[in-house]
Amino acid sequence: MTGTTPGGKSGRQLVLEQLHAHKSHELIPRSGKVVAFDVDLSLRHALEALAEHRVGYAPLWDSARQEFVSVLDGEDFAQLLALLGREAAQGGGGVLGRSPDEISLRELLRACRPAVPPPLFTSLGPDESLFSAVQAMLDGRLLHLPLVDCALSVPAGADGGLAAVTAAAGPSAGSGAGATIVHVLTPLRVLSCIVNSPMFQSDTRIFGERLGDLAIGTLLPTPQAAAAVIAATHACAGIGDGAAVGTSIDAAAHGGMQGAAVCVAVHAHAPLWHALALMGQFGCTSLPVLDSAESGMVLSAVTEERVLAIARSMPHADLNAPISQALGPQPPATGAVCVSVGDSLHALMAALSTRNCERLAVANEMGQLVGAVSVLDVLKFFAQCTPQG
Repeated sequence: MTGTTPGGKSGRQLVLEQLHAHKSHELIPRSGKVVAFDVDLSLRHALEALAEHRVGYAPLWDSARQEFVSVLDGEDFAQLLALLGREAAQGGGGVLGRSPDEISLRELLRACRPAVPPPLFTSLGPDESLFSAVQAMLDGRLLHLPLVDCALSVPAGADGGLAAVTAAAGPSAGSGAGATIVHVLTPLRVLSCIVNSPMFQSDTRIFGERLGDLAIGTLLPTPQAAAAVIAATHACAGIGDGAAVGTSIDAAAHGGMQGAAVCVAVHAHAPLWHALALMGQFGCTSLPVLDSAESGMVLSAVTEERVLAIARSMPHADLNAPISQALGPQPPATGAVCVSVGDSLHALMAALSTRNCERLAVANEMGQLVGAVSVLDVLKFFAQCTPQG
């Protein structure tokens, strides 16, 4: 249990009460917009629009079905680029080896989400509690949850397949043309609400427990155990050397896993498409970059913003370039992508919020990777609290 307040309640209990007490619509900004694409829009136009509106995701509208069908995000672009990199490494050129002007978002989804049947479009009403929103995010491992208001009805679609609308009105959404997406809620937005609350700001002691003492995220006992898990994830993504193919991720952890997240990382000398394959396979919006497998030292990270920048440079991006080169002239510093196993829960929450990062690496006192923690992991910690704490 985290520290307690003068009233005898733990910080964990207080957060849970706040999640139940507040509605999702309270996190909708006073002014804003929802950027949505028609599923037949070209990849090039989608990338340009995301850059123009400074967002990394967009709901996708299917005009034929007259409903929203998915949310496009960085994971899709990582998977696309990984497919292109794998094809290039094998000396081939598949159907996706074309200009972004010739690839539709529908084709991108077919290539990057081959699951049959496709996942359902998950949304939530704005009058639902933040606890319900968090539960929906946890159930679907969602980083983007559209809030749909069935009381608003605005014609669907927009010229060029792009809809940029205010929070008060938008394209048709949800199960049909009688609903409107008014906002896309993210786990980071929920966490930032908690971090900015008087409860969090007034007393750091109620969130003073060490990360290493809490069951949040993934924490391995040693850097060697983390290296074994990383090797297993590489084999799972089809980029390993074959040595770990028969080793499951859970088995590699030797019982050290504390949560549902997976410790995923890439080595600085590996080709860029390896990092993209891991990000797409495991849904990582930030992937730690290590000095080497032997040292396990965290150097930097491949971020979702970097993935989108690489996607915009298609087809000229060198997906076989070493990650150290592909990170660009000013890669994120170690301190911006990593927390320490000795940091408090308060410091972790503040770091995730202020750095605007959905996922951080966890390092030991020597700077070696021993785990990972995400915003969803933190929200799960609070949502699964009992009334007794």
